[in-house]
Amino acid sequence: MRSVLLVVFGIATLLPVLVVANNLLGIGQSGTTYVAGRSDGAVYRAGAGGTAFSVRATPGSGALNAVAHLNGIYAAVGAGGRIVRSSNGGLDWSAETSNTNVELRDVVAQGIHLIAVGDAGTTLRRTSTVAVWDTTASPGSATLHSVAAAGNITIAVGDAGTVLRSTDQGLTWTRQQLSGAPDLRGVTGRSGSGTFLAVGRGGVILRSTDFGLNWSGVTSPTSADLMGVAQDPNRFVAVGTGGTVLRSGSTGASGSWFVVGTPVDATLRDVLHDGLRFFAVGDDEVIMRSTDGTT
Repeated sequence: MRSVLLVVFGIATLLPVLVVANNLLGIGQSGTTYVAGRSDGAVYRAGAGGTAFSVRATPGSGALNAVAHLNGIYAAVGAGGRIVRSSNGGLDWSAETSNTNVELRDVVAQGIHLIAVGDAGTTLRRTSTVAVWDTTASPGSATLHSVAAAGNITIAVGDAGTVLRSTDQGLTWTRQQLSGAPDLRGVTGRSGSGTFLAVGRGGVILRSTDFGLNWSGVTSPTSADLMGVAQDPNRFVAVGTGGTVLRSGSTGASGSWFVVGTPVDATLRDVLHDGLRFFAVGDDEVIMRSTDGTT
């Protein structure tokens, strides 16, 4: 809530003005350029290391939930099967046809492909050179909230402990149902080590050390819902409701996670590492960055 000063007949009165902030739902990056999808269907774009964000319009309407970059193309996906792209660093955007009307919740770049996932078990992909999104063979119908790629392995996670795994850049998938696991909202993978981490409702953290084949629970220091997770070579960072940030050591194993204090209490929806810093975005247009995942 903000206020404006109204002066009538020499009497000054502060009147509250309701300013509705947009939620930032997902963030992507290439070089020194950053693009975040917004709940109103526009994007935030920043250059110069992510220090000055400005609003860029996109065609169509509906929230943009996630952003990825591949070979000069930014792709943002969202409500009603909406996909928009930019080939000039996020400055100008055009619409692409997804051939679906379900909500698309995440997108990742892998090899020569962009891979998107969403409601009803939907999985799509396109190459970096052809603006055609093809539906790929996905088992099951659970909502998929997040997708990550490491090496030649792709992992998508979703409701009721659903985990999908692909070894051919999202063309075909096998399904793993993690018994007793809650809804999973975020996933990340580390190339070379075979380690994937998934996070979700109630502070759950799941870990695989064999390229997503088998998963086990990790002791979590929070019961807050976790919405996203990212990593650098030395740590994993997870974000969630109430401004929650968790940090672990390099393995992500039990005993290495702790809660990090933050200056916000808004839900944090996504986090990435750009090679130098972590960026977290969330509700009420929150943007935070950290060089060490702790401050």
